[in-house]
This record gives sequence, C-alpha cells and structure tokens, in this order.
Amino acid sequence: MLTAPGALQLLPGDLDDVPSWARGGLLPTWLVPDPAWTLVVPAGPPLAAAPYDDPVALLGGRPTPSRLRPSLCLVADGPRAVAVVQEGGRRSPLRWLVWSQDVGPTRTPDLPSAPIALVAELAGSAGSRGVTALREALTADSRTGSDVVDDVLRALSLPGAGLPIGAVRAQDLPGAERVDPAAGTVARFDSFARSEAQLAAPTTPKGEDR
Repeated sequence: MLTAPGALQLLPGDLDDVPSWARGGLLPTWLVPDPAWTLVVPAGPPLAAAPYDDPVALLGGRPTPSRLRPSLCLVADGPRAVAVVQEGGRRSPLRWLVWSQDVGPTRTPDLPSAPIALVAELAGSAGSRGVTALREALTADSRTGSDVVDDVLRALSLPGAGLPIGAVRAQDLPGAERVDPAAGTVARFDSFARSEAQLAAPTTPKGEDR
C-alpha cells in the first residue's frame, strides 16, 4: 500500500503509448488502463538518490510528451491538494493549481498557474457545469488534501473517485502493468546529481587546515 502524500496521474490515449515514457523516468509506476485515460500511480520509492527521491515531485513535476497530453496529475499532501496540468501544444509548460486547507485555491507566484476553467477543460469537463462543479470541489474548508482530490475526481467524472489517493492498490486493478525505470536512465541521473553536488560544495582555500 502506498503512503501519503499520494499522486495520481491521468494520461489520454492507449496504454501502449505510456510504458516507454514511464521507463525514461526515475520512479517505478503502475499503469492502469481506462476507456478514456491511462492511470499512473507510484509503485514504490524512486530509484534516484536524495534529494531527488520525492515520488510526488517526480510524477507531478515531470513533463509529458505531446502524444500523452493533455495530462492531469493530482497530488494529496496533508492539508494541501495540487493539480498539475499540461496542455497539448509543443511548448506548453506545466501549470499548477494549489488548494490549501481553510484557504482554498492559492497563488503560486513561482509556478505557472492553472485556472480552474483550464483544469476542467483539459479533464474533458469544459462548459459552465464542469467549471461550477470543480469550483465547488475547491471550496475553502477544513477538508484534507486527500478529500479534496477525491471531490475533484468526482466533479470532473474522472476515474479513481472513491479510492483514497495514497492508498490505491493499483496492482489489483484489471490490466495493471508495472513499469520500472531503465537502469541507464537512473545511472546517468545519479552521475549528474553527484556532479552538481560537488560543484555546489564549499571549497577549502589552499593552505588552510582541513
């Protein structure tokens, strides 16, 4: 069973298009087919070394190729819920919608924002009814991030509603397929991370006692 915080990513198209993308990441995942979407959830801890070992950041913060867009990733992190979307254009950035307990949607000045209407549109619920339902799901109150993610899934009529995020046994769902990162991808990333850490480490001036 996965532990919170949890993440659920929804990618359009056929399951056959997703494994090659999943193998190019740093996170083992379960891929679950759905008539309209492929569901992607973490299958275990990342294979990258710290500090690049956050499964939620590695799933929600990883861009998707144009053939797998528009994409939507929902994250529940204690009192926060986060929706990360990416539109279909070649140069479309990741866009973020952050909900905080007792506050509701909050601004993310360092990240491109995702308006509620855009999230509803990319999820296939364009129009005033879908926007209204999503806005109601994001009302400011005392719910947890997990509750809000479930309400968002219900509001947008998306698969996964009713299953607590972070506690999904994806391996038990029909057609589930586990995909592990390619060993070469992980090795190259760890080598890069070590080089970055060495460059960032403070140096001792010559002649100074160590």
